[in-house]
Amino acid sequence: MPATPPSPAGLPSARTRRCPMPEIQEPHSPLHGLRVLELTQIVAGPSCGRILGEMGAEIFKIEPLDGDPYRNTFNVIPDEGKRFQSLNLSKKSVSINLQHPEGQKLIQRLAKDADVLLTNFRFGVPERLGFGYDTLKEINPRLIYARVTGFGSKTESASKPAGDVMMQAYAGLTVNGGKLNEDGLPILAVNTIADYAAGMGCALGILGALIARQTTGRGQIVDASLLRGSLVLQDTAVMREPVYDKVIRDPLVAKMQEVLGRGGSFTELLQVRAGATRGGFNPASAIFNGPRQAKDGVVMLGALTPANREAARRSLEVTGEEIASISDASLPGHEERLAKMKQRIADLFRTKTCAEWVAILDREGCPSAQVNIPEMMSEDPIVKAEGHMVDLVHGVTGPQRVVGPLVDLSETPTRHQHAATSLGEYTRRVLVGSGLTDADVDRLIAEGVVKEYVRQT
Repeated sequence: MPATPPSPAGLPSARTRRCPMPEIQEPHSPLHGLRVLELTQIVAGPSCGRILGEMGAEIFKIEPLDGDPYRNTFNVIPDEGKRFQSLNLSKKSVSINLQHPEGQKLIQRLAKDADVLLTNFRFGVPERLGFGYDTLKEINPRLIYARVTGFGSKTESASKPAGDVMMQAYAGLTVNGGKLNEDGLPILAVNTIADYAAGMGCALGILGALIARQTTGRGQIVDASLLRGSLVLQDTAVMREPVYDKVIRDPLVAKMQEVLGRGGSFTELLQVRAGATRGGFNPASAIFNGPRQAKDGVVMLGALTPANREAARRSLEVTGEEIASISDASLPGHEERLAKMKQRIADLFRTKTCAEWVAILDREGCPSAQVNIPEMMSEDPIVKAEGHMVDLVHGVTGPQRVVGPLVDLSETPTRHQHAATSLGEYTRRVLVGSGLTDADVDRLIAEGVVKEYVRQT
């Protein structure tokens, strides 16, 4: 066994026992008893930690003395932003100054008794701050070291800062999303989608490493990145296949390079791309797919299979002969017939409400849904019946209703252990649990190494 690293002057050595903290996890949660040190901020890393917390892991959220920057993003109350609270459910905030040598030694102390260390610092920064993998595996060979980076770890770009907005641009998500702003420039496909893809991928990797550790007895590095997650989300667009490439991909790339080369607009670029990727698409299929304006909102049709399209045809009282007349683009008068059919369907949808259309389409077996507003989904009857909203109480902001765990398990239930905690709320308890005394913690606070939250009464 490797030797225990020397302790900071005046501090007792780290203990290998678990912290004697009140047990609050679900007794049979799948990750019950697992301890995670989370040194993350913003979205990608915290989203991974949230999943582990839902599964019962004990999460020590290590924050700088001024907190995760996301605490004060879109916040109403200082340090208690809604987005931060959502991403940091079930975590215990421990505030440590990682720039201070004693703060770095505290991370090493806590890592000795941890199962997982999760970080989304830029590649190379953990090594400078004393908690790189090579250092920690000497302290704890069983430690699973999970890192979420922007570009990965194998190129010069590894150390570049890379957030969700930047990665959506770099990886092509903004073009794939097909949305432009008022100036005709590409905008985000979906907010923070690259972050969440990386975070979920990292959580899966950690679970795989935990299973492997049961056999090997050793930890390992889990590498996730925003780039990798963004590519997975677009796998078929990025994938190369000789036949498809020759017919569609290569001519498309040549056309788009020509547009970019002469300074063409992104509007033109997206039109070129949309036309090419629809190659071989039956124009009649568009009648039964996409958004339709109803009396009181929008209905989304999703008739992707022949059986679905037949169900939609019956629902909309379109005859088989009419479909045949608009299916072959080579027939004379095709464009006119297609335009008339589109207008007829549009006029028909405006005669009924969204609920009426969804009921009609459901009866025939055609997939459809009303286009809902996310801010209203907490009151959706299906969401409520499925138990996807969970009531918690935050220590500062009070009662809140949050989105429930990502998955349910029938025998080892997942759950949110508690609301997000205030900055440094668990600093003293965690450090005392690691073997320090209250006097040690008082000294560390006085010297600016750690910060403790004191609740106002």
